[in-house]
Amino acid sequence: MNTSCLGKKEKKIEVQWENSLLLPGCAGMSENVGLAGAYSGIVEGKLLVLGGANFPDKYPWEGGAKAWWSTLYSYDLQTGKWTVYDDFLDRPLAYGVSISLPEGLLCIGGCDRTQCSDNVFLIKKEEDTFVIDSVSYPSLPIPLANATGAMGDNCIYIAGGQETMVNEQSTHHFYMLDLIHKERGWQEMPDWNGPSLSYAVGVAQGERFYLFSGRSYAPDEAMVEHTEGYVFEPSIGKWSKMTGSFPVMAGTGVSYGEDKILLIGGVEEILPTSSEHPGFSRKLRVVSTSTNSLVDSLECPYRIPVTTNVVSVGNQIFIVSGEVQPGIRTPFILKGSF
Repeated sequence: MNTSCLGKKEKKIEVQWENSLLLPGCAGMSENVGLAGAYSGIVEGKLLVLGGANFPDKYPWEGGAKAWWSTLYSYDLQTGKWTVYDDFLDRPLAYGVSISLPEGLLCIGGCDRTQCSDNVFLIKKEEDTFVIDSVSYPSLPIPLANATGAMGDNCIYIAGGQETMVNEQSTHHFYMLDLIHKERGWQEMPDWNGPSLSYAVGVAQGERFYLFSGRSYAPDEAMVEHTEGYVFEPSIGKWSKMTGSFPVMAGTGVSYGEDKILLIGGVEEILPTSSEHPGFSRKLRVVSTSTNSLVDSLECPYRIPVTTNVVSVGNQIFIVSGEVQPGIRTPFILKGSF
């Protein structure tokens, strides 16, 4: 299905959507029900999906228990074949940040059932298999899950998230790792002048880092969804607030061209978890980084999952598994071609 948007003076964006690629089963889950919070990225022509969490037996409203995974899935983009590595991680992990680097997939933070992680490790190709490099990159200053992050101009930015799995509370954390000077470790940066955030959407374009939506919560406070957008300028070390509303909590985002950001899906309104939930946004919102405002949006014919990542390679994006309703995962990998 082709869809286009933007005004007459703008180059039209056209997307062809496919929803036929399916996660295979693994040990303990012969038929994959899908994963939320999995790490994902491209390593030497392979689409990697790692870890994640789901409800494999019963839905939450049926009393189902959440399961956490340590499996690595590798999809060869050339041959179309999957390889599954059971128990790849030494502990199940999910809800971290994924950054595709030339040398491998960098996995940052995350959590299991009981605690958040400060681990930063690289998944890299070694001969005919994949290995974990846990020493080449510095750990986070504190454990973080449900944060967002992106890489721009050889710097990785990590924003928001929560530190613990008990008395959960969103944060204002904002860290930067200069990949040219990794020995300096993660540097604490000035936070945005706004609410604490988890489940936000972070995108880098050039040296700028953009932060959209998210939600705030604390033990004695009601959960609040936010729709603001902020942009950080490293050259001056300051944030500015963007124009408009960006209801894309737990969605994904990717840089497009030199002056656009695509915000994909998200939670527009927090509704009760039940089988009657209508699902999340199918919109692909186009943001102009020239004006720092929303330009337009287009509709996806398929359900767009949240609590997942968007992986970009060439003129294609992959939205890897994720959650299509609260508690309901999808095993499908949504592919968009531009």
